[in-house]
Amino acid sequence: MRTKKAITLVVLVLVIGFLYLTMNNSVVLSDENYAYLSDFQWHKNLDEGMAISREENKPVFVYFWAVWCQYCEKFETQTLTDPRIRQMLEEDFVMVAIDLDEDNVVPARYGVSYPPHELFVDGNGKVIDRVGGYVDADYFYQLLKSVKANYDSTHGGQ
Repeated sequence: MRTKKAITLVVLVLVIGFLYLTMNNSVVLSDENYAYLSDFQWHKNLDEGMAISREENKPVFVYFWAVWCQYCEKFETQTLTDPRIRQMLEEDFVMVAIDLDEDNVVPARYGVSYPPHELFVDGNGKVIDRVGGYVDADYFYQLLKSVKANYDSTHGGQ
């Protein structure tokens, strides 16, 4: 009987140790400021992003993501790291990241139910364009150029 208890205790310690190591070694996609991927700075609040959009006359890129989403990680490591995309996002867009596990109000407002989802809105929240799912760098770069041109023609942008 003592052997059975000892084996049970060892198995329990191994399971807890495995869970602890798994949680602490998982990929970190963001910190509490949503700053990830080579110092991209994201706003967490869409209303704040739209206020900045109105001040700076730029469209808002809203990125809906989740930590557990493998396509989000692919989008972040393969698409957002493209130098053309990085430059355009930093210069011409206000960036907002919404974690689908933390916020369900904004996703519901725009009908977003799965990550990744890329949405472009103006300073009043009007949808300019959207893409659901992972997109590669070439497609996303063309989309950014199209959104920027559309925004500039309707809002008298740069």
